[in-house]
Amino acid sequence: KMLDQIEQLMEAVKTEEQNVRRYELRALSAQINPHFLYNTLDTIVWMAEFNDSKRVVEVTKSLAQYFRLALNQGHEQISLRDEIDHVRQYLFIQKQRYGDKLQYEIEEDESIADYKLPKLVLQPLVENAIYHGIDRMVDQGFITIRIFPDGEDIVFQVEDNGIGMTEEQCSQFLKQEGSDRQGLGGIGIKNVNDRIKIYFGEKYGISIESELDEGTCVTIRMPKVKGDEV
Repeated sequence: KMLDQIEQLMEAVKTEEQNVRRYELRALSAQINPHFLYNTLDTIVWMAEFNDSKRVVEVTKSLAQYFRLALNQGHEQISLRDEIDHVRQYLFIQKQRYGDKLQYEIEEDESIADYKLPKLVLQPLVENAIYHGIDRMVDQGFITIRIFPDGEDIVFQVEDNGIGMTEEQCSQFLKQEGSDRQGLGGIGIKNVNDRIKIYFGEKYGISIESELDEGTCVTIRMPKVKGDEV
């Protein structure tokens, strides 16, 4: 009887720790990256100084849509359609900064657009692809985003042709607390991985494949979810 009670207490403690971690991760996911905001505002000011009013309007609208989707009216879950749109706004803004150095494409399947997921899981992967892969390149960078169904799961892939990483660096990305880009804010890949595992279990999450001077592919796998199941 005592062993049964101890086991129940241990299970209760484990559940409580998971709940605490869930709230901590929700708080982290709600943070707005000030570095990205500062850069975007600088870009808008620069465009205004050159009297490029059309681009000022386009970038300002894109920034507003980006934050509207990120905040998501306080809801933790978001439709896949809106999550992709959030990334699309982010890439459009970054394109204004990097110009021809950054090219990208998004391959999406409309049949899964209405499924739900925790918000802000895709954009951090794209952010890391830019700052860790493309930003350090001399040549043109290219990012490909693929979202497709796989049985009862949905798979997200963010692939870049950047500088790549060693196997040890890939492993470190999934262990780092907080931001993967020290001092720059944002949400780290570890944060995204932890959130997915808390919501869906250990069989889901992030995997990374990379080769030095060849590029990196980060993959997220999570189950198909409808309505308020997240």
